[in-house]
Amino acid sequence: MSDFRDSGQQTEENKEGEVSPSFQPPMASSTTPSTGLRPVTPRWGVLGPPDPPVDAHFCARFRARFGVPPEAEPVLDNIVPLSEQCRIAELEKDLFDTADLRNAGLDAGDLYRRGLINLESENEQAGLFQLGTFYTLLDVFVVAEPEKYRAFDQETQAALDNWYFAAYYARLTLDPQQRPSGDTVLTREEVLMRVQTEERQAYLTNCDCRVLAGGHDDCDKPLRTCISFRSGINTIAHRGVSQPVTKEKAEQVIRDADAAGLIHTANENTICNCCTDCCYLSRARKKRDAVLADHNKPFLRWPKVTRRVRADWDKCASCGLCEERCPFHLFSVAEQRVDDGQCVGCSLCVNTCPQGALSLEEQC
Repeated sequence: MSDFRDSGQQTEENKEGEVSPSFQPPMASSTTPSTGLRPVTPRWGVLGPPDPPVDAHFCARFRARFGVPPEAEPVLDNIVPLSEQCRIAELEKDLFDTADLRNAGLDAGDLYRRGLINLESENEQAGLFQLGTFYTLLDVFVVAEPEKYRAFDQETQAALDNWYFAAYYARLTLDPQQRPSGDTVLTREEVLMRVQTEERQAYLTNCDCRVLAGGHDDCDKPLRTCISFRSGINTIAHRGVSQPVTKEKAEQVIRDADAAGLIHTANENTICNCCTDCCYLSRARKKRDAVLADHNKPFLRWPKVTRRVRADWDKCASCGLCEERCPFHLFSVAEQRVDDGQCVGCSLCVNTCPQGALSLEEQC
């Protein structure tokens, strides 16, 4: 995803930079983690002077410039009102500043917060913007307004989820000797240590994967579980959508996620707490593994796995907790068997076993 699942390819949506002096973003203050965001409500199109007459030509132009897919057509007006689509489509320049937007009856801060525009990285000191993409717009919308997204009908949610996943997957490399990203599965203790030693500010937001997929898949896992340490231009944090949190709060989020049965994965900039049904990383892993397995050639596991479980069945009390906790259903207590070859070393079962019968061993 945009902030939380970097495919390894630099795009305008994930480049970081310094804050432009001529534009004050709606980014929440890191000095007030208890309150989170400033009391700025995304207007989602309620802007400026009286609405101009809706022009079908400009609405079509908006859809073309943003790359709006057919799957979004039924609900696009709920994300960006028609009148605002026309105002944005009337912008003639590829790069524009706050004055250009103001003259069009648009608010730069509001559009930036909602992902409709990006700060142009090569001209960030000049405070210049360019139009975003529907990919970014949808990502920001679902994490900022999950209730509004979940109000869409189930068929539309499923269609948007499938479209977004296909766009995400298309960015990944299928080179069997390369991992698409730097994500690694970590144990609870490892990810807690990562938080404790990280010098950058932590930001908390809703899981975009779970919002996109969870509504139509009836996922009951918690939403507010994604932690990012990125705050450069065009990130969720810089847009003012993420909540700055203390280390103690971030650690509690991780412990609660672990108790809920979520797998901890991390890369250089983010910590995600993933379920196997909604998480784009998990879904992409399954699809990638299936594609590469057809080639009958060895390939690097992704996300990176460094451990696998070992069971001491002599200590086992047959309580069955490991069967309940394993998200991949690798245990059979009755047969005293575990499919450790498919284990990702997440430690959920190890953390649960009351007998200490389970452990993790290093693997190459």
